[in-house]
Amino acid sequence: MFHAGKGIEGVDDADLLRDILDAQLEMVCRFRPDGTILFVNRSYADTLGRSPQELTGANLWAFITPEDRARVESALHQITPENRLIRIENRLETVEGTRWTLWLNRGIDWDHSGNLIEAQATGFDATECKLLEEQRQLLINELNHRVRNTLTIVQGMAHQTFRRSDMPADHLDAFNARLHALAAAHTALTLSNWEGAELAEVVRQGLAICGPDISRIAIAGPPVRLRPNAAVTVTLVMHELATNALKYGALFEFDGNASVSWGVIDADQLELVWQERGGPTVVPPVSPGFGFRLITSSIARQLGGRVDTDFEPEGLTCRMAFPLHSARLGGDVF
Repeated sequence: MFHAGKGIEGVDDADLLRDILDAQLEMVCRFRPDGTILFVNRSYADTLGRSPQELTGANLWAFITPEDRARVESALHQITPENRLIRIENRLETVEGTRWTLWLNRGIDWDHSGNLIEAQATGFDATECKLLEEQRQLLINELNHRVRNTLTIVQGMAHQTFRRSDMPADHLDAFNARLHALAAAHTALTLSNWEGAELAEVVRQGLAICGPDISRIAIAGPPVRLRPNAAVTVTLVMHELATNALKYGALFEFDGNASVSWGVIDADQLELVWQERGGPTVVPPVSPGFGFRLITSSIARQLGGRVDTDFEPEGLTCRMAFPLHSARLGGDVF
């Protein structure tokens, strides 16, 4: 394992190197692909309640929780001369019981065919981090559950409040549809632990009201991740545009179609374009309805952006732009 030699003031190089590795708080294990352990440092041995001598020649699969073995083996197979580093999280059967560990695995040597001969893993106990992450996920799931329940309650209250009033039924339906769009935005954020959401997914959630007609909407743009408040706003904006297209625009007629495209300008500015073609001839409204007021106000006030709407005879075009990363406090949306 170590090449013997004399270091500073006659200290054996191998002994010096072992002392250095044994002083590390991280666990270090060098092994073959079949699991044969070639070397461990003191931290690794102490974690397993064994001596380094006992572990040398043993098999590391004896200490990895059996349920994790296939996943770990699959990950190790990804180590190649071109891809030398792989991170793996797995459970380890230690002297203190089952513990979660996080490892950085590095390929050390390969044969002439590029097959791994020897690798080294450096890791640490990640159990506390894992437990905190699980608790965080439980809280996020509970938050999403409560939000959806609250929206359902609001929907029920609206139905009970207005069912005997003279409010047109389609107004109540539009209100309920907006609640569904808001719930969809929260679902998209939950999938990413409320760290933001992919714009393509946000757009699809906002267009859910189209049902099968979503196939008539072309969606194109580079991968972009939206911050949480932007994800909610864009979902509602897409919902309003799709609703208008279904009622009055290009999606009202079978031959009509729409597109959503986006691009990033100057690293921080997102431009999002909705365009309709093939529907009824567009007549500019005398005054904007609630939906377009919501679009304009939410992009401007919530995201610090702008909206340009062109009611061209051949179809509506709505261009929106807002900063991707700049923090901004939201205000009223209309």
